[in-house]
Amino acid sequence: MQDFIFKTQKKCYALVKDWLNEVGQNGLTDESYLMIAFETPGATIPDFVRAKYPQEMTIVLQYQFDNLSATDTSFSVDLSFGGVATTVVVPFENIKAIIDPTTNFGFYFHPHTDTKQEAEIISLDALRNKK
Repeated sequence: MQDFIFKTQKKCYALVKDWLNEVGQNGLTDESYLMIAFETPGATIPDFVRAKYPQEMTIVLQYQFDNLSATDTSFSVDLSFGGVATTVVVPFENIKAIIDPTTNFGFYFHPHTDTKQEAEIISLDALRNKK
């Protein structure tokens, strides 16, 4: 099952890649905009932005973005944070959601950087009914 989920997620990343490259080449239509929520560890963002959003942030692509493009593993876009121009690079594995609210279309993911709980080893004796 895990292998099926992994393959399905990779196919969804390919669709996201095509979608972002289409937007990067042709822009957005009408009043469309994209909301992209992602986990910030592993993403390339300015340090002052990371300090404010150490775990997760959402960017909105509507009017003020440039050079949006995607590869097989990540997307990049030029944005301005507080007047500071920067290129943001986000691995697809970090994306939690990418949505166009004007069309009710989007993808939701479970990023690889989710905190995993440590397994606890307990003795079978602890589970036995003691009389």
